[in-house]
Amino acid sequence: MLLSAVLALALMGGFFTLFSYDLEDTLFNRLVAAEAERQLEGHAAELPTGMSTHRGHAALPPALARKLSPSLSRGEYEVATDGAGHFHVAVRPDARGGEPLYVAFRVDAFTSTTGQLGRNAWLMLVSAALALLAATGIAVVVARRVSRPLEQLAAALGEDAPGAEEDEGSVQELGTLRAALRERDARIQRLLERERQFNRDVSHELRTPLAVAQGAVELLERAPPRDAAAFARLRNAVLQMGLLTEGILWLARTPRAGERCELGAVSHEVVALYDGLRQPSVSVVVEAEGPVEAPVSAAVARVLLGNLVKNAFGYTRTGSVQVHVAPGLWRISDTGEGLGNVAPEHAGFGVGLSLVQRLAQRLGWSVTFTPLQPQGTRVELRWA
Repeated sequence: MLLSAVLALALMGGFFTLFSYDLEDTLFNRLVAAEAERQLEGHAAELPTGMSTHRGHAALPPALARKLSPSLSRGEYEVATDGAGHFHVAVRPDARGGEPLYVAFRVDAFTSTTGQLGRNAWLMLVSAALALLAATGIAVVVARRVSRPLEQLAAALGEDAPGAEEDEGSVQELGTLRAALRERDARIQRLLERERQFNRDVSHELRTPLAVAQGAVELLERAPPRDAAAFARLRNAVLQMGLLTEGILWLARTPRAGERCELGAVSHEVVALYDGLRQPSVSVVVEAEGPVEAPVSAAVARVLLGNLVKNAFGYTRTGSVQVHVAPGLWRISDTGEGLGNVAPEHAGFGVGLSLVQRLAQRLGWSVTFTPLQPQGTRVELRWA
C-alpha cells in the first residue's frame, strides 16, 4: 500500500504539472488568436502588455524571424527564442496573397507554473509525507483487520478446543473454515486410530502362529532334517515374519522414553541371523567406531537393520557387503544389482524396506538410498 501511495502521488503530481502547463498554453493561444481576429476585422484597439502585431515575416523581431518559417500555415505557435523571451504567436496568412499577419505575445512575465512549482516544492513534499503517513495508517488498520481473524483461527485450532465460542467481530467465513478444518482433523485422527488398531490386531493375531512356528523350528534344529536347504529357508522365513510383526506392532504403540541399544552388537546379530541368504562368493564386513548407542530399543533396531541386511544379501551375487557403524550413522553398502537395475519380477521396495522407512520416520531418523557405480547400493540411517 505504501508503494501504491508513492506511485499515486507521483502520477498525480505529474498529471497536475502537465495540466498546469497545458492550461497556460491554451490561455495564451486563445489570447493571441482573439487579437489576430480583431486585427483582421479592423477592430484594432490598444494591445495588451507584451503583445505586438507584425505585417510580413520581415517585420518580425530577428529572434522570432529565425524561429518561424515564412511558409507557416494559419494557427497558433509557441516559440522559445535564444535569450529574447518566450512567445505565443498567431499566424494569419493574407487571403489575397499579401503579407501574413503575425500577433506575438511575450509571456515571460505572465507564466507562473514554473515559478510556483519551485516556490511550493516544500508544500508538495509536506503533502506527500502526510499522504504517505495516512496510507501507512490505513495499511496498519487494514492489515490488523485482515490478520486478526486469521490469528484467532490459528489460536483456536492450536488450542484444540472445538467448542470455543467465536468473537462477535470475527468473519463468518473464517468460522466456517475453522469448523471444516476441525472436522477434517477429527476425520484424520479417526483414520489414524483405525490404522493403529488394525496394526495391533493383525500383529497380535500373527504372534500366536508365529510362536508355534518358531517353537517348531527350534525343535527341528535339535534334529535337522535331511533337506538342509529347505529347512534354512523355513527358518529364515519364520525369523523374517517375526521381525516384520515386531516392527508393525511397534508402529502401533507409543515409544518409551530412554530406550537405547548398542548398534554394533545388533549389526553382528542380524548379519549372523541372515547369513544363510548370503552367496558363498560374497564377503561381509562389519566395522564399528567403538560402542555406538542409538536412541531405540534393540527389538526395533533388529527390524530396521535386519531388513536392510536381508535386502543386501538377497540382491548381491558377487562382491561384498559392508556395514559401518559410527556415532549418529549406520551405513550398509553392497555390490548388488543396485536401485533401478533389479529384474522386473523382483522390483519394488517391498514390505521390508517400506517398514524401514516408516520406522525411521516415526523415530525422527533420516534414511537415504544411493545408487553406486558401476553397481550397488548404499543405505544410510542417521539420527541426532
